[in-house]
Amino acid sequence: MQRQSQMRLGVFTVLAAALILAAMAFLGIPPGFQTRAYWLFTSAQRKREVLSSSKIQNQFRHIEWNGDGWGGAPVGDWMGYVVYDPDDSLPQITTGEPHKKIDGIPCDVVSVRRLEKGWYSVVTDMNQFWDVAHPSC
Repeated sequence: MQRQSQMRLGVFTVLAAALILAAMAFLGIPPGFQTRAYWLFTSAQRKREVLSSSKIQNQFRHIEWNGDGWGGAPVGDWMGYVVYDPDDSLPQITTGEPHKKIDGIPCDVVSVRRLEKGWYSVVTDMNQFWDVAHPSC
């Protein structure tokens, strides 16, 4: 009896997931879904990488990631980063707003999304790369 109810629950879960994926395919994936899903599955690893990176004076700890990537445009290169802000003070910026300069980030910023308290996805302006060894901002 218990085995049958477990099988029913499993079948129901698979059907519900298939229905959700079909609806998303038909209606389109909501903005930011890929970033949120990627963060959900990789956040523990990404946090370890960021926190083990060297602290640079007057800059946020960060690593490259592909949470936002290309900025929704067919040309150019918009780089995405995971940024740790222990004060949880970064302003959220959408891609429709003018590019901004933010203290602690050397490049112009196109997008900032809060992933969770203290953790952000930051996309820099086209062809600007936040790299200590070869700054291009």
